[in-house]
Amino acid sequence: MYGVIDFSRINTRPGGFGPFAPPVGWQGDYRQYLQTRFDGDIGVRQQILVVGRILVRQPDGTRARFLGPHAVEARKFALSAGSSISRC
Repeated sequence: MYGVIDFSRINTRPGGFGPFAPPVGWQGDYRQYLQTRFDGDIGVRQQILVVGRILVRQPDGTRARFLGPHAVEARKFALSAGSSISRC
């Protein structure tokens, strides 16, 4: 899961690569899925925070493109996480 990471393309497709992609066949509340992963896996947390910081620093979002069925929700989650650390 933690190989080479391309932060310009965020995959939210089930079975895809990265912290935003649920497993194949997953169904449920996507926001809760992300929150559970964020809280329970430091590697996932770090990747989400990096994406969030990219979004905070690049408000037009040109450096991170979200793909898949959960793209909007994933972007909101990452932006929220990134915004929370920028206030620290």
